[in-house]
Amino acid sequence: MIDYLGETDDVRPYVRDASVVVLPSYREGMPRSVLEAMSMGRAIITTDVPGCRETVIDKKNGFLITVKNVDELVIAMENFISSNNLASTMGKVSREIVESKFDVRLINNEIIKVMKL
Repeated sequence: MIDYLGETDDVRPYVRDASVVVLPSYREGMPRSVLEAMSMGRAIITTDVPGCRETVIDKKNGFLITVKNVDELVIAMENFISSNNLASTMGKVSREIVESKFDVRLINNEIIKVMKL
């Protein structure tokens, strides 16, 4: 069942209430929605496309699926349904990844270094 919740200015309550965030994108830049979910300790299901694949380590903090492959999406979702602790375990890894790789201070320092400022 899907509950369409409408438009919101603050996704945090919805992400907090979710176990897993799913973004079956055809093409992305760096998906802010996935980074936000990771920062809140959520497991991720997303597609193996540029941008998305930089956020998920397959089978560590979520699952990377082939674009337009509904069967893979179903299997990934079923993995979370059938394993009680999988979403929680992968969510913790998501938080670790976002802290170590996507923290704005780290990114800003890298930009300053590259620009030799």
